[in-house]
Amino acid sequence: MSDTVLRLDGVSKSYGTVQAVDGASLEVDRGEVFTLLGPSGCGKTTTLRLVAGLEDPDGGEITLRGRLVASVARRLFVPPHKRNLGMVFQSYAIWPHMSVFENVAYPLKLRGVRGQAMRDRVAKVLELVGLGGLERRSATLLSGGQMQRLALCRALVYEPDLLLLDEPFSNLDAKLREQMRVELKLLQRRLGITVLFVTHDQIEALSLSNRIAVMSRGRAEQIGSPRSLYEQPASAFVRDFLGQTVILKGRVDRAESQTVAIALDGSLAGQTLAGRIAPGASLSEGAPAHVAVRPEDIEVGSNDRPAARGHTLVGVIEALLFVGDRYEARVALSEEQRILLFLARGGDWREGQQLQLHFPPDVVSVWPA
Repeated sequence: MSDTVLRLDGVSKSYGTVQAVDGASLEVDRGEVFTLLGPSGCGKTTTLRLVAGLEDPDGGEITLRGRLVASVARRLFVPPHKRNLGMVFQSYAIWPHMSVFENVAYPLKLRGVRGQAMRDRVAKVLELVGLGGLERRSATLLSGGQMQRLALCRALVYEPDLLLLDEPFSNLDAKLREQMRVELKLLQRRLGITVLFVTHDQIEALSLSNRIAVMSRGRAEQIGSPRSLYEQPASAFVRDFLGQTVILKGRVDRAESQTVAIALDGSLAGQTLAGRIAPGASLSEGAPAHVAVRPEDIEVGSNDRPAARGHTLVGVIEALLFVGDRYEARVALSEEQRILLFLARGGDWREGQQLQLHFPPDVVSVWPA
């Protein structure tokens, strides 16, 4: 049996003049969490709805478990209830007039499961997510986290081939979101279910996913593991969308096969940094370029504890914010250039303090401007 649960081949969808999905192609393997990540309007939710059968594509094909469920060329469209998919909506869509048991049992009734078999399956899935003993409780009396679990139960009880999650944590507070991320990860691993997850939250995507498709303008800009996307972005969009990025402008001073030295522009003129050439980029001497580095990769020293020599800039802390696990600092490199830095919680930092900032070439990437 093929390990591919879902395949999209050149799938497109437009609404009038708006191209919501533009020739999207991707594959989701059995047992993995595959996430569609991107800003509002990038096409991720429309892609999910096309997979679910809630929208019909304008072009391309969708295959589930080796079975074609949508094809414009063949004029084929399998309705949602015949695709054996589970879906958890952003709003959960819990039926308020039903009890917990009735909410979970309803999909089984539609499939002709009755009696003890139905009761056993409902009890099993409720126990899995920690809702055992609440079968008779009205759905309206559940907390936000319990309603989210109930929506998961209803989607899992009939053992779908693929579980679709459309920003399921967006209605929860920050602490509960963090808890539910861990619970979903453990549940997915225990059951071995395949998940197509939609979110705009980077932390959710990076922490939950086996692979991520970063979407922009209806297309998958880059597909890969969370770490590979974060550390080796293939485009400026992916680089800037995932995490924080410090960008400095300059021109190519000298270029070698893999590394390049950049003479900084403007108020930082006279300073030079070096880094790796970005994937697929071509840079010639004198060409305008951007130096990019993650704030956490900048090595920070002070007058009492100097940074490594070479590839170093001097900055002054303008604003210092304590955010719990670290400090976030706005640092002025000059009158015109300011960057965001992350500083260790245990450091003795203060506003007005001068810093020495070392930019190791192996963590710096250089991009065409």
